[in-house]
Amino acid sequence: MGIITRKHHTEATNQLGYYLAGLIEGDGSIILRKGALAREKISPKFVFTFHSNEIPMYHKLQQVLKSGVIYKEKSGICRYSITNSDEVIRVINMVNGKFRTPKIQALYKAMDNLNTWRNANLLKLPLDTSSLDSNAWLAGMLDTDGNFSIKLTGSYGSDDSEVRGRVRCVFSLAQSKLNRVTEESNGPFMTDISNFFQVNLNAKVVKSTGPDFKKPFYEALVFYAQSDSKHYITTSYLTKFPLMTSKYLNYLDFFKGLSYLGKRLTDKEIREVRIIKNSMNNQRTEFNWDHLNYFYNK
Repeated sequence: MGIITRKHHTEATNQLGYYLAGLIEGDGSIILRKGALAREKISPKFVFTFHSNEIPMYHKLQQVLKSGVIYKEKSGICRYSITNSDEVIRVINMVNGKFRTPKIQALYKAMDNLNTWRNANLLKLPLDTSSLDSNAWLAGMLDTDGNFSIKLTGSYGSDDSEVRGRVRCVFSLAQSKLNRVTEESNGPFMTDISNFFQVNLNAKVVKSTGPDFKKPFYEALVFYAQSDSKHYITTSYLTKFPLMTSKYLNYLDFFKGLSYLGKRLTDKEIREVRIIKNSMNNQRTEFNWDHLNYFYNK
């Protein structure tokens, strides 16, 4: 059913590096800041930006990594920052060779700095080209920018109406068309992901919602996985490599919605679907973080 079990926890062992790489390449940042020592011009740090709803997940990640500080800004946006050089080196060793996006250039710059000033001897590994369903990288990426929704379309009259609506379960992922730092195209890795889900990749202009966007709108690449016959791809992957943010809870509701697909809904079923869809995403008020007991532990 897509719910995490002990078996899934065992399968996820040693996957933290892949998950962390996807999380960094989604909403994480690799920043070169002023160094702590006078002889250092710059020193790297990792920063993850997230909504306050996700604090439990990042507290768990902080415990697993045994490093970093979490703080909340006046705007309500939270950040998890890893600044200690030894801890940054440890994280780099965890994610090195697991990146898939242009953000690898920022990783390389951080490695150059640490090799110069800390004698870290970090070796720059190339982009990962392994199958997307072989590791948890995609789960990390989806935990930042993936979205699950349920839609009721069509007409809903009385039970004896000839025309009835239908349920559509939609999973989507959006990324900026260009990497905001390197200005390289995000097309190659987004094409790989859309091909994995067997959907078309589209370009569109979307409204900026994150705190770090400097423009109100930006060009994005987005796909929508909504074919009833292909939802097994999403559920198969996320059963093997589960999400860790509140998107996991949205996924469980999305999963419930799948049982209504292809049916001529009764009024009772319509009410059931509306209750599910109206409790997801921004309308979610209840959070259960029990799944974090199975967070990747290595």
